[in-house]
Amino acid sequence: MTERAYDLVVIGVGGMGAAVMFHAARRGMRVLGIERFDAGHDRGSSHGVTRILRLGVHEGADYVSWAQRARDLWLALGDEAGEVLFHPCGSVDLGPPDSEIVRGSRAACEARGVPHEVLDAAALRERIPVLNPDDDMIGVLQPGSGMVACEASLMAHVALARAAGAEVRCGEAVVGWEADGDGHRIVTEAGEHRAAAVVVTAGAWAGELVPELAGLIRAERQVVGWFHPDDPAAFAPERIPCWILDGPLGHFYGLPVHGIPGFKLARMAHEEEIDDLGAPVRPPEDADVEDLRAVLRRWFPRADGPVASLATCIFETTPDRDFIIDRVPGRQAAWVAAGFSGHGYKYCGAVGEVMAALVAGDAPALDMSAFALGRFAALGAGA
Repeated sequence: MTERAYDLVVIGVGGMGAAVMFHAARRGMRVLGIERFDAGHDRGSSHGVTRILRLGVHEGADYVSWAQRARDLWLALGDEAGEVLFHPCGSVDLGPPDSEIVRGSRAACEARGVPHEVLDAAALRERIPVLNPDDDMIGVLQPGSGMVACEASLMAHVALARAAGAEVRCGEAVVGWEADGDGHRIVTEAGEHRAAAVVVTAGAWAGELVPELAGLIRAERQVVGWFHPDDPAAFAPERIPCWILDGPLGHFYGLPVHGIPGFKLARMAHEEEIDDLGAPVRPPEDADVEDLRAVLRRWFPRADGPVASLATCIFETTPDRDFIIDRVPGRQAAWVAAGFSGHGYKYCGAVGEVMAALVAGDAPALDMSAFALGRFAALGAGA
């Protein structure tokens, strides 16, 4: 193939890579996105119709400014694309008062001034009639939160990036990349490309492309289910918020009926490692369905109906389940954004904006220090 020089090559065009492409192309860069699978594929964690976007996130107050910026960007993207990509249905974090999720959510809201209410079990039953909380549960309700239409937003980012001049090559796996003068040579199964800068947003495959991530990125199988409720209108975004629950059965999350005619839920972490990324992910099994039904029977009994749909996806997790957003060690004009650990999709727009700023040589508007690769040095892996 004929070689062509780009300002930026983005390796991996899932949710994150598509957002990087969009923001970089909007800055006038010549951008190429390379994706080993099809656009919108189901081999990563950018499918599944919807994602939760909470503003006061239990993972830590460092995330709040990222979530706030991401929400603004989803709204703006939806306006430009001519479709609703962020649905402001609110969110609620559920559990005993001393649970990690409830404590973390309250702390983040209080530290960053995120509007919220703390509701006891009786108030939760009144406010969310389809929820049957345990008597000792409380909920941190955030009215400014909501859900992102993940597949639609990925396609909107790609379409608008292409409209701004970006190119996308799907079905073309990157087999290696290296420094080449003052830029980079990217080798794929189909040929070579040259670029001044590289951003790696390859999800679980990032560890194969950035040696410093070896041992830090772990691929994990995840199962998501949608179940037919007795009255879909009672589980619509106007009637029930997104939710995260920390209880005796584990850590689960769910979203209103949207896109697929079913109530969506999943366990947050199966911790079932995938050793061979080239092999098909094991499909949902009866045990997976029963795991989800146990949650419905206990807390959302009116949604314990027939299966509407089941899906698997791949989380790429880090040892502390926080992100890696940093310069690739020893590489000029090369960055990586990976390790999003099942809670990263909502930040795609903000990550894309930050990475485009870095490539352009500008100071990013958000603080990246919590996501530095160097924090893992004490583990004896990575940087």
